[in-house]
Amino acid sequence: MVVAPSGLALRALNVLVVDDELELRKSLTRVLTAMGHNVFEAERGEEALSIIYERGTNTPASIHMVLLDVNMPGISGFEVLRRIQAFDLSIKILIITAHGSIREAVIAMRDGAYNYIEKPVQEADLEDLIKKASEAHVLVQELGLSSPKLTLDNGEQFIGKSHQMQAVFQVIQRLGMVNTSVLIRGENGTGKELVARAIHLNSPRKDKPIVAVNCGAIPENLIESEFFGHERGAFTGADQRHIGKFQHAEGGTLFLDEIGDISPAMQVKLLRVLQERKFTPVGSNRELRCDVRIIAATNRNLEEMIRRHDFRQDLFYRLNVMPIHLPSLAERTEDIPNLVEHFIEKFNALHARQGTGREIRGIREDALNALRNYTWPGNIRELENVIERAFVLENSLYITLQSLPEEISPRVGKLLTSREYADPTIAIDFHHQKEQFERDFIVRALRRFEGRINQTSSHAGIPKNTLLRKMKKYLINPAEFGPVDQNGEENHEKRQI
Repeated sequence: MVVAPSGLALRALNVLVVDDELELRKSLTRVLTAMGHNVFEAERGEEALSIIYERGTNTPASIHMVLLDVNMPGISGFEVLRRIQAFDLSIKILIITAHGSIREAVIAMRDGAYNYIEKPVQEADLEDLIKKASEAHVLVQELGLSSPKLTLDNGEQFIGKSHQMQAVFQVIQRLGMVNTSVLIRGENGTGKELVARAIHLNSPRKDKPIVAVNCGAIPENLIESEFFGHERGAFTGADQRHIGKFQHAEGGTLFLDEIGDISPAMQVKLLRVLQERKFTPVGSNRELRCDVRIIAATNRNLEEMIRRHDFRQDLFYRLNVMPIHLPSLAERTEDIPNLVEHFIEKFNALHARQGTGREIRGIREDALNALRNYTWPGNIRELENVIERAFVLENSLYITLQSLPEEISPRVGKLLTSREYADPTIAIDFHHQKEQFERDFIVRALRRFEGRINQTSSHAGIPKNTLLRKMKKYLINPAEFGPVDQNGEENHEKRQI
């Protein structure tokens, strides 16, 4: 049994030492064995991967940690790192690097390595690093890599068994151990603020405040005051002293949402604060020091903004020390069943507290398939709204197609239901129902492929000429589903903006 510095009891881990120096391998093996770990050795990257693949994932025999030399005969340590990450994200990788090769180790950490240790390896440093990595391994297992949920200290949850979300879980855990700036990228509704809170709550700053600022919602003439505060009389209407967000977040985390919306002038002032860790309130002569971790987020293409000189490149580099990409819901459809279950539990609890007597026990398979096939422009936020809507409209104990919005299940409310077919008072018109089905099918196909005519034609099995003719007949505008040019081809220039 190994005990981490925090007091968390840790079980013995299976550790793989990968280095072409026999003497170093034996020395590392001796220290790790004395710490209670099970140690395996490999001289080359190919041999290391064979051991990892053979022992599998999520079994008692699985490799939990790898000490990896970057420069070895055969495939490089970077390639070994990449393949291990692709195979099992829960494996903690420690880079062994020679003095003078720290840059390689830093690159490896950005690619997913947990940390690095320099040669010649000092036994005390190795023991300390192994203990920390062991604790991190256990925490990651508890927080999501062995289950589809990551629960924050405040009870909020991330849901996701997909490979993309498991990668996000691991990065969140790793970022809790450092104090670097973070840039979260992703579409609206993917949970960028939740990720920021997760990083904060898993860091040593968790007992201090996290302050969120929506940069796009603050008027240009007030943003400096909101960030840095102002003195009484600093400008017209400033009848009292105002404390800015940087002071409110002292010792904690400042979350700058929609960072791409701040003006060039404000970008200069923000860059200075990040570089010098001090600022001056508006109308003051006092310079204040600040200890704040910056987490920024945006759904905009900052690289394109840099090319247009709308965003400072040096500020981008200051913020983008550790980037996180949040996948859209359309990129992680395998998580939809777990998300639906989570939201059903959430709204069942809400209705129980309100005493409405409303309860939903699950979702019908055809309704779940409709959710899987939808493109989700509003991402998780939209899915939550859909489930909340179903609690209002559904008459049974299970969510059905009838309680889903029309854009997700277009035939509901347009095509006749089986009950309507049996009703002799309702006229049955074959040609009308056929045309309605055609139109709904084309709309759903265009929505899935974002208005791209060629892709819709190819994947839906409709000849392009036929598709264009039907679109004209049913007055369907492909521009409603994505940026396209007048010929129906994808407009790449617009799509990049």
